[in-house]
Amino acid sequence: MKIAATGVTSGVGRRLCEIAREAGHEVTGLVRDPARLDARALSRIGVRVVGGDIADRRALADVLHGADVVVHAAAMVGEPTDAAEMERVNVGGTRAVIEAAAEARVPHVVHVSSVAVYGRPDHGRVTEAWPTRTSGLPYEDTKTHAERLAHERGSALGLSVIAVRPPMIYGPHDRNFLPRALATLRKRMMLLVDGGRAPLNVVWVDHVVDVVLRAAERRDLGGEAFNVMDEVDARPPSVREVFEAIARAAELPLPRLSLPYPAAMAAAKSLAAVFSLAGRKETPPLTPFVVKLLSRDVVYDASKAVRELGWTPRMRALEGISRYAAELAGKAPAYQQASRAASPGSVVE
Repeated sequence: MKIAATGVTSGVGRRLCEIAREAGHEVTGLVRDPARLDARALSRIGVRVVGGDIADRRALADVLHGADVVVHAAAMVGEPTDAAEMERVNVGGTRAVIEAAAEARVPHVVHVSSVAVYGRPDHGRVTEAWPTRTSGLPYEDTKTHAERLAHERGSALGLSVIAVRPPMIYGPHDRNFLPRALATLRKRMMLLVDGGRAPLNVVWVDHVVDVVLRAAERRDLGGEAFNVMDEVDARPPSVREVFEAIARAAELPLPRLSLPYPAAMAAAKSLAAVFSLAGRKETPPLTPFVVKLLSRDVVYDASKAVRELGWTPRMRALEGISRYAAELAGKAPAYQQASRAASPGSVVE
């Protein structure tokens, strides 16, 4: 299979390239700066790297030329200091990729979306039948608009588009979740909301790639979306269980700070106001988004990917979190899970 991919220096994009190359697929990837160390690492494993912005139609045409499928993994994540730039990259970039795919006659697109498209449900088990909606937060809103655009514009242009919706991602090349959690635990500033009893939906990056590669071979499922989670047949671990597992793996003190939801939200809003008044551009250590994330009694159901794509998760959340936390903290040898291409004919254990 000839795969064109955007966002190949992101955690998902880079791991996609590694696993796809191991499986013998041809991969061409779009990067902003081909001189970056991670871009050069991709070149060394046989990925053809093309430099250009996500809105650069000439670069996109080069990346997409002759491809069977495009995996759109480029996105800004988290809480932006520049909401307009997030809109440009996440929504404008998706439009550019969809239109470039149509122009290049690439018939199939796998759009790496997010469970953020569900717009902060407060409780319950969320399947792909749950409506997508905005929430007022830039990341969630741009991911929602981007996925809707991918499906609607793609359909209008005769493309098959499948969305893959992961929650918090950890594993190789993670620059967000585990590194930030470890930094906060080291400072003894990890705050639990309501004792950390809410479930924390997480996913190993290799599971995301498994589902993406399976979706890449299912052009017949255009218009569908798939959640992907570590836990399919069980409730996810709680927030407390996850952060205690990280702390134990890294040999750090367990998190002890906890506030009830109203107090945690008030503190987050106060911090946001202080940072804004001080002109500080970095994200505060506690934000309303994080408080919501750590307090919602929500489980994202990934059983559809099992039923329709034949996917099976290979690792439980607490096992994966512990292994990668130990690796990042230098407390264990680098953990390398043998990666296998997740195509319909492959064995996934």
